[in-house]
Amino acid sequence: MRNDDPEMTIARLSVLTPAEQAVLDQALTGVPAREIAERLSLSEATVRSHLSSIYVKLGVSGRVALLAHFRGSETSLPVAQETVAPLPRGVVLVGWSWGLLAVLEGGYALYLLSGAFANGGSQQTWLLGFGFAILAALVARLAREVLNRPSRRVLFVSLAAAGGHVLFAIRGLFLSGPAWPFLVLGAAAFAIGLTSLRVLRAYPDR
Repeated sequence: MRNDDPEMTIARLSVLTPAEQAVLDQALTGVPAREIAERLSLSEATVRSHLSSIYVKLGVSGRVALLAHFRGSETSLPVAQETVAPLPRGVVLVGWSWGLLAVLEGGYALYLLSGAFANGGSQQTWLLGFGFAILAALVARLAREVLNRPSRRVLFVSLAAAGGHVLFAIRGLFLSGPAWPFLVLGAAAFAIGLTSLRVLRAYPDR
């Protein structure tokens, strides 16, 4: 493949799947399959399977030949990166839903804590304020993971987080104070959980 012209190389790159292109990007940095798996949140077996497919599609005999070709070629890697497919609509919906919920939880935590600080709130108010603040921080991180590094593992975490929120909301209904924040929290978490489950069932093992 070293003697292929750039046009031939680009044509061969175009037949790679988005997952294979992502693995190729990492492989060209020279890191081992194990580290590629960690960077892309894949199993090492999946990475090796993608590499084998890449070798066949690009017509090289292995990693050494792959590196030799691209290091001696004028073809730049961004050509392959341009064809990366967008995130599935369901993944985007789950990610942004968690992000919105994090904003609501953070706002309610600020409301509780500021009121408790100004008026000397009860122990329950302080605990709920800090509880909602912690939830907001965790959910914001989950939203970033869903949008930036989606995988079946992340979607499982999303489903588990939704279940935990529902249980927290149910427990909150039995506390003294307004019930509407917990009703909103429970309904939102239940909806996100259903969406996460639907996306998880259709999401590829990658």
